[in-house]
Amino acid sequence: MKANVVYGLIVGALIFIPLERLFALHRGQRILRRGWRADILHFLFTRNLSDICAFLFVGSLVLLAHWVVSPALQATVSSQSRLLQFAEAVLVANVGGYFGHRLSHEVPFLWRFHSVHHSITEIDWLAAARVHPLDQIVTKALTIVPLYILGFSKATFGSYIGLATLHAVFIHANVRFKFGPLRWLIGTPEFHHWHHSAEPEAHNKNFAGELPLLDLLLGTFYLPSGRMPERYGTSEPVPAGYFGQMLYPFRRRFLGL
Repeated sequence: MKANVVYGLIVGALIFIPLERLFALHRGQRILRRGWRADILHFLFTRNLSDICAFLFVGSLVLLAHWVVSPALQATVSSQSRLLQFAEAVLVANVGGYFGHRLSHEVPFLWRFHSVHHSITEIDWLAAARVHPLDQIVTKALTIVPLYILGFSKATFGSYIGLATLHAVFIHANVRFKFGPLRWLIGTPEFHHWHHSAEPEAHNKNFAGELPLLDLLLGTFYLPSGRMPERYGTSEPVPAGYFGQMLYPFRRRFLGL
C-alpha cells in the first residue's frame, strides 16, 4: 500500500467530513455509517488492485489498437493548446465512459461486479471507493483507449485522471448543494445520487460522469425537481464485509454458492 493512498484518505476525510456535517443531505446519517469499515479497506487496497487489472486489460487493448493509430492525427491533436486538448479529452472520455458504465448495468456478467458498488445503502464521499477490482475495466478501456488512439498528451491524460478521481469522490458526498442551471452541464451529487437510488423509476439512469448532457441526449436522464432519493442500494443480497464483496461476483458462477 502506497503512502499517498493513506494521505489521500486523510485529506479526503479532512475535507469532506466537515462539509457533510455542515451541509448534510441526509442529516441523520452518521460519519461511521453502515459499511464504513469495508469502504476504508476498498480505499486503501482495492484502488491498487483496480489499477493493476485495468493496466493489464487496457494495456493489451492499446497494443492491439496500435495498428489503427495515425501518427499524423496524433501529432495534430497533441499540438493543440492544453486547454483545448483538455476540453476535447473530457468529451471523448465521457462518451466512452457513458457507454462503458451503461454496459456495466445492462450486461448481466458485468453487473455482477458493478453491483458491489451499488450495494451501498448510505452514501457519502467514501462510497466512491467501493468498487470491485474487475468492475471498471470495460469503462476504463472505453475511456482510455480512445484518448490514446487520438494522441492526447501525457499532461492531458494526467489532468483528466485527476479531475475524474476528485469528481467521483465529490458526486458521492452526502451534501445538499444545489447548482441551479449548471446541473444540466456538470455531474453533481444531486445527479449521481439518483443513479444510486433504490426507487424503480431511477434504475439505469444518469450514467454520465462529468457531462449529464449525454444522458439527456440518450434518454437516460433522471433528475426530479424538489426531492432527493430516500433509499439506496440494490435488491441483491451483496455481502456487507470487504472479503465477501470481493468474492461475491464469482460465487454463483464459479463457486456454486
